[in-house]
Amino acid sequence: MAKQRVGFIGLGLMGAPMAANVARAGYPLLVYNRSGDKAAPLRELGAAVVETPKEVAAGSDVVITMLSDASAVEQVLRGEDGLLAGGRPGMLLIDMSTVAPEQSRSIAIEIGARGWQMLDAPVFGSTGPAKDGKLGIMVGGDAALFEAQRELLGVLGKFLTHLGPQGAGAVAKLAFNLMVAAQLTSLAEAMTLAARGGVEAQKMAEVILASNVSSELIQRKVGSIVSGNFAPAFPLRHMHKDLGLMIDTGHAMMVPLPATAAIHELFTTAMARGRGDQDSMAIYGLLAELAGLR
Repeated sequence: MAKQRVGFIGLGLMGAPMAANVARAGYPLLVYNRSGDKAAPLRELGAAVVETPKEVAAGSDVVITMLSDASAVEQVLRGEDGLLAGGRPGMLLIDMSTVAPEQSRSIAIEIGARGWQMLDAPVFGSTGPAKDGKLGIMVGGDAALFEAQRELLGVLGKFLTHLGPQGAGAVAKLAFNLMVAAQLTSLAEAMTLAARGGVEAQKMAEVILASNVSSELIQRKVGSIVSGNFAPAFPLRHMHKDLGLMIDTGHAMMVPLPATAAIHELFTTAMARGRGDQDSMAIYGLLAELAGLR
């Protein structure tokens, strides 16, 4: 049986390696990105690079979006050059962006009026797992539709789970990133306190890594603090955006998130200090500055 035709929109730090895995798996692939130069490596893998989202929809059976926020998803959907202008009833949108559950449901209603179906399928894992096809994928939407797309999703991730109706994947992603933000912040605070007390960063890192508080995330990120290298695997500005979504979603659902609110303010300060394009672990740099270490 011929593989379904896949469109992919959003070739950032995560999207580009994900799209490459789709191409390597033998799916006929159409790609679009606002910055066309990012699509060049995919052309070498056999993907067709087009000029508009409309062209992506016209040549695809399923379209994957991996974009910065809900506004970006809505932008590629609408207008005379948008996905909806080039699509047809029966098409599927798999949105892998991190958005609020209400935003996901709103998009599903909008495209449903045009005969499209949708899965919200945000991921966990950063650039390494994206390249290796080992992301975790949290899916909301129709269960039968999820099963029908398991093979395609399996090209992108090793952990696939259907969590419930439309928006369930989005909720799970925000809950997951809440814990990520908390771990990064606690690590940054611990390393700042130790440094202010005269403990060398490498020595404090060794203590943390030898203990039972060391998660896989901390194992990866503590080295950034020791080396001072905050090249983005997950940019701080994206975590700041996600924290805002967490707070808004918590308010809408009447769920208090007091610790997350404090972390959000800290990340807002980091954004104001120009650290948005650094890795999220650059929150340590802000705390070090505030503590007079820099």
